[in-house]
Amino acid sequence: MKILNPDNLRVPTEPGKTPCLLGNRCRDCGIVVFPKMPVCPSCHTNGAMVEVEIGRTGKLYSHTISHFAPAGFTAPAFQIFVDLPEGPRIFSLVGAGLPVERGVLEDGMEMQLVVEPLADTPEHRDELTYKFVPANGART
Repeated sequence: MKILNPDNLRVPTEPGKTPCLLGNRCRDCGIVVFPKMPVCPSCHTNGAMVEVEIGRTGKLYSHTISHFAPAGFTAPAFQIFVDLPEGPRIFSLVGAGLPVERGVLEDGMEMQLVVEPLADTPEHRDELTYKFVPANGART
């Protein structure tokens, strides 16, 4: 298996270490962004962005159920926006094992990062990416 975008995701091999997203923090104004950018989108400083580990947890901002999917993906599937404690709001899919139905997710709930195959299809089964799941472990 390979990480779909290794510039955005760190999967440590050391025991006790957890996966994280890789973003940037501006040395000048302090804004944190994901994905990484060479120029700060807030103060427009070039060369001030430094890599930081982010996104191990977050809070569900909004979610929807997609009933249609592009080739290589399955539907229905959750699509979500997660507010990271470091600042950015990011788009994500939801980890496998959660029934895709109304009432399973609630905006405002705590979420945690997991690393899973992009999709359970032959096209994407060997590509790992980040997803989020409820932090309370509510997986079936």
